[in-house]
Amino acid sequence: MARASTKSAPASPPASRPAPVKVKGRVQEGYMLMRALLERAGHAELATRLGQWQTVDQVLAAAPELVPTLLGMAWELRNREGFSDLFAAMDGGVVDNRADPIAPCGRSFDQIVQSHLYATARVVFTRNEGVWAVAEAKRAQARWRKEQEEAPKGLFSRLFGRKREPVFNPQDFLARCPSHGLYEALKPHLSRLDQFALIPAYAQLRRTQAEVLGDLIVRFNQPDQILFLAGLTEGDISVLRNCARIYAEFKLKLRKPKRGRDEPDQRLSEEDEARLLEEESRVFRDLMSSHHKAIDELRIMGPNAEKLIHLVAPVFGDRIWAIFDDPTGLRNVVNTPEHLLPALGPFSRYVTPELSATFLQMNDQEIIKDILRFGREVFKEAEYAFYLSDSSRLPVWSSLPQKFNNNFKYQRDALKSGLVRNEMDLRTVAGGVFESLRQGKVL
Repeated sequence: MARASTKSAPASPPASRPAPVKVKGRVQEGYMLMRALLERAGHAELATRLGQWQTVDQVLAAAPELVPTLLGMAWELRNREGFSDLFAAMDGGVVDNRADPIAPCGRSFDQIVQSHLYATARVVFTRNEGVWAVAEAKRAQARWRKEQEEAPKGLFSRLFGRKREPVFNPQDFLARCPSHGLYEALKPHLSRLDQFALIPAYAQLRRTQAEVLGDLIVRFNQPDQILFLAGLTEGDISVLRNCARIYAEFKLKLRKPKRGRDEPDQRLSEEDEARLLEEESRVFRDLMSSHHKAIDELRIMGPNAEKLIHLVAPVFGDRIWAIFDDPTGLRNVVNTPEHLLPALGPFSRYVTPELSATFLQMNDQEIIKDILRFGREVFKEAEYAFYLSDSSRLPVWSSLPQKFNNNFKYQRDALKSGLVRNEMDLRTVAGGVFESLRQGKVL
């Protein structure tokens, strides 16, 4: 009798897990259903427009502004026959919350919307890079052909003809595209529905521009603002952003004190840094949208613009950008001795370089600082501005060095004596100077 085999039967293979459902395929299915539904529902114009695009990717590339509308319509139609299967809840039925996972893909509708924003940016940016690469390949080919035509014809070329033309593959030029890497630079800042319509404008930015703008890019919500940014160089944007930050520091009184060579840099608290970033963003947006003359001047100044903002922010405050609308006034401010700016305040825009040179002839600069300060107290604004800017008053100002140098020993808080004059003495003498300014001649 044969012995029964003790060898166990082979184990049955484990049940295979269902392959994960790709969101893209389900979205494409929903897109085709929506086109048919729109046509039946009488939305002929929109249905006809969608009819020119067979895939979702084509819509993303050609009409990104339509994507949030279509996604919103899909959400509203989720209970309709044909659509309900695409919005199945994990426990049955149809999802009612945009944050709930959809079966079987496991992603929420909000996540699907976010992925479409990423996909739109990637598709549009990639298409633009491809167009640039094709054009660059053609330019390279044209340059090569021109060089061959202009090259001296040697014995080799006469015997064997021209060199074989190399292949100019657009793929070889992609890495040189100024916007190459733009998607990676902007992806962390893409999060809002209104950004679908901004994607074509974002596509005009260079990667380096996006990197300099950083988190400020999300603060711009109009295409023309972004296109204006695209026209600036990376250096321009860096200078303008630094100027905005310097002014924001002044506004919030968060300027770091000057430190000694061996002192460690003082960092702001997280709360102050957040406040500063918000104010910097506000200043930068205001500058970009309303003060293009100021931008032109700051771009010309380059890094020197940051020093100017440091100087004039305490002087002009909220009127800081107005000074850039007046080229003559700006020149006057730039040429005004730095130590006189606090005394003159906004009136520094009326002080000509010739007048600044006169002030510097005073041996005791404390005297001229106080005279200028007294003038702001005595005269009305328009009157004082006129006396500073009017060339016929220059002789009166020019008489001050002779009047005071070596003749007026001054200490603002000195006790009354015959040797040292104090502020009250200077005010008395300044009264005569101011009367000369009124009459337009030295009295």
